[in-house]
Order: sequence, then C-alpha cells, then structure tokens
Amino acid sequence: MKVSETALLKSGFSHAELQKLKNNMANYGGSLDSITHDLANRFIASKWITIVALSILVITLMLASINTSITLAATLAIVLPFIWYIAPAKLAYKSWRYRRLPTNSEPSR
Repeated sequence: MKVSETALLKSGFSHAELQKLKNNMANYGGSLDSITHDLANRFIASKWITIVALSILVITLMLASINTSITLAATLAIVLPFIWYIAPAKLAYKSWRYRRLPTNSEPSR
C-alpha cells in the first residue's frame, strides 16, 4: 500500500504531525507506510493493555479487599500513562484510524 502525504493530511494529520513522521523516517529509515502501520499496531496494543488492566481492576473491586483495590488502582494510575506515552497516543490513533478507512486498507487476497 502506498501512503502519500496528501492522503495523510486529508485523513486528519496536521502538518506538524506529518513533519514528526518525516523526522522519524530521516532518523530511523522506513517509509510512511511502515511508520503508519507500526503506529497503528502500537495503538491496538495500548488499547488492549488498557482494556485488560481496567477489566482486572473491575474484577478486583468486586472480589478483593478495599486495600488491594486501592493499591491496584494507584498502580494503574502510574503505569497506564507510561504505556500511553511510549506509543504517541495522538499519532497512533490517527494512524489506526487512517488504516481503518476502506480506501486505505490493504486489499484482501
């Protein structure tokens, strides 16, 4: 799949965000296609980590003592933002959204 700058701009990326992607390409190599694919995968991973963590918190709230629940909630309040920081949330979400558009998804084989 060929990703163009104009397609990214039309799908909601700003010029500053596009410049960040270009800087990443200049520093680490790759293409816009590979960068948007990697960012979309990071968003999916972050989303599932968050869902699982919050599900465990809900189960803990129902079944465990209040002290255990408070400890887990505090831990998640510290750990989840770190996970979201690792994958730049805004760029990752926009890449995921761009990949989900029917015109931008890879054709099924």
